[in-house]
Amino acid sequence: MFKNTKKINWLWAFLFIAPTTLGLYIFFLYPMVHSVFISLTKWNHLSPPEFIGLANYIRLFQDPEIAGEFFNTLFFVAAMVPAVILISLLLANTLNKKSPFNGFFRTVFFLPYVLLPVVSAQVWMIIFNSRYGIINALLKMLNLPQPVWLANEWLVRSIVIVVGLWASVGYYAIIILAGLQNIPRQYYEACELDGGNSWHKFIHVTVPLVTPQLFYAAIIAVISIFKMFDYIFVFGKSNSFVRENLRTMAFGIYERGFTFLEMGYASAEAVVLCVIVLAVTVVQHIGQKKWVHYT
Repeated sequence: MFKNTKKINWLWAFLFIAPTTLGLYIFFLYPMVHSVFISLTKWNHLSPPEFIGLANYIRLFQDPEIAGEFFNTLFFVAAMVPAVILISLLLANTLNKKSPFNGFFRTVFFLPYVLLPVVSAQVWMIIFNSRYGIINALLKMLNLPQPVWLANEWLVRSIVIVVGLWASVGYYAIIILAGLQNIPRQYYEACELDGGNSWHKFIHVTVPLVTPQLFYAAIIAVISIFKMFDYIFVFGKSNSFVRENLRTMAFGIYERGFTFLEMGYASAEAVVLCVIVLAVTVVQHIGQKKWVHYT
């Protein structure tokens, strides 16, 4: 009877994990393996794939446009990840203080994350419009220069960074806030007994004990920014200058695969992007042993 009960338990266990396992194989592992195969072919969606070996990868590393997309992608990652982690940490620390308005402010800061990126990008495009945008209107009232924001590559990149930070800091702040609320009060009391002020408590207690949440936020932020597409698509859809100066690897994959119908070439770029993200994630996991403190 014991053996029958054990078999029934195993059967129920397999039934419960089957949907997740099947979903993993059908929607993740199979497309990933299939993308590697497609990257070795020449395929335009219409005719059968033609195997060409590593020709797409050789072309990829000789294409100057790919180099530009790689630069833009790394630029956004390098600029946005530290900023989003720092701002989210300061915001979470502020929201962790007792206030009757905490619930309201948490909702306000989290709301941009709920909005679709396309909607956020459209709103910010109007805000930074050089003719009728609110930013230039304010600059005009102050008798300051009113730049043509979408005509300068670095100004456009700065706008994308601002929009990305505005849309994401609320999400990461909530993650970090959960870690802050789990820090035992006695650590702060011990710091106060040693003569520590608010700054000492933040640096020597808050930051070290919230490093697990900071590490998780850094992992998610890096992956999200590496595959950033929506803002590039919206800002560049009607402006070729903006599109060419903002294009990232994710945008290049979309354009080559679904606009130019070069699915094999697009898949090769997708595989390279996946390898880059995987390598950065592995480095983050190795490095976290030196700075992440688990209590």
